Amino acid sequence: MPINPYLNFNGNCREAVLFYADVFDYPNPEIMPFGAQPGPDGNPVPPELAELVLHARLVVHGTSLMFSDSMPDGPVTFGQNITLAVLTRDLEAIRREFDALAVGGRVLMPLQETFWTKAYGTVEDRFGVQWQFSYEPEA
Repeated sequence: MPINPYLNFNGNCREAVLFYADVFDYPNPEIMPFGAQPGPDGNPVPPELAELVLHARLVVHGTSLMFSDSMPDGPVTFGQNITLAVLTRDLEAIRREFDALAVGGRVLMPLQETFWTKAYGTVEDRFGVQWQFSYEPEA
């Protein structure tokens, strides 16, 4: 079975999911908020938690990416320990998605031809997530 990257956010998960859904042309992502079900004690979750994302999932180039917000009393430290690699035969998609992720982020290695591929580049998006894009003619 594949490994599914799971990304946790500190209260801005919905914004991130909607952004990625737009970048990767994923219409109507399903986003389950904490408030959609009772809390662990059976009572409604507190209002300040109700709109936080309990779970969301997007399929990007055949891989499931899963998302959630952390609880306010246990924030996550978003570092550079996770990179997501997009391998595709579609050069147009690579350019479009790379450029979209770069808006508000930073290009770590511009898209360019390398000794192993026609197009490779890395970008850190505005949420601090690092992405690698690689043209793979036999992906």
